[in-house]
Amino acid sequence: MLRPVKRPGAMSVVLPVGVLVLISAHAGAEEPPVLATKPGYAQLFATTFVGDGLRFNNPYRLATPLGSSAESVSRTSAYADVGLAATLGAPSGLQHGLALRMSLAVEGVRQAVLTPSYLAWHRWTRWAVYGRAGLPIVLSPAATWGFETGGGGVFFPRAGLGVAAEIVGDLFYGAGTREVATPAYPVLSAQLGVIVAYEVLP
Repeated sequence: MLRPVKRPGAMSVVLPVGVLVLISAHAGAEEPPVLATKPGYAQLFATTFVGDGLRFNNPYRLATPLGSSAESVSRTSAYADVGLAATLGAPSGLQHGLALRMSLAVEGVRQAVLTPSYLAWHRWTRWAVYGRAGLPIVLSPAATWGFETGGGGVFFPRAGLGVAAEIVGDLFYGAGTREVATPAYPVLSAQLGVIVAYEVLP
């Protein structure tokens, strides 16, 4: 006598398939992108900006005064800024590197400032943020130095070409006055520009 064939229940089919899906999903989640774990990834940058700033201690009434006293705010000369930079680290994480900027006044007294700085960079698909900390060296008209910090954001309409905005804070040491032997001049600047990024694949 033939026994009726027992058809497998729905659970006996769905359960193994679900287990396989979960295992494959878990394995894919644990496997990071190739470039995220392979050492040797780097990025090279070329930057160009134009900007202007505010000077908060102006005993010589330079540029355009915005107040009535020597301690009031004045506008600095507009300037152009060009630079090169390089970073190392995983492309999906925080990268560290060095930047070198040269700023040149485009109005008023000719002034040139060279700034080597540390650079921290993080990029997503079309957006990036970065921060800098460096030592600006005034080359002309009178040599001096100071401290600089800056931070900015970048939008990349194309993979290697971005539009950037940056806020920069400086503290320069200048020539002495009767009241202060070594005065400090705080400057706050804003600049807009373009960043070209080039990936060096491992």
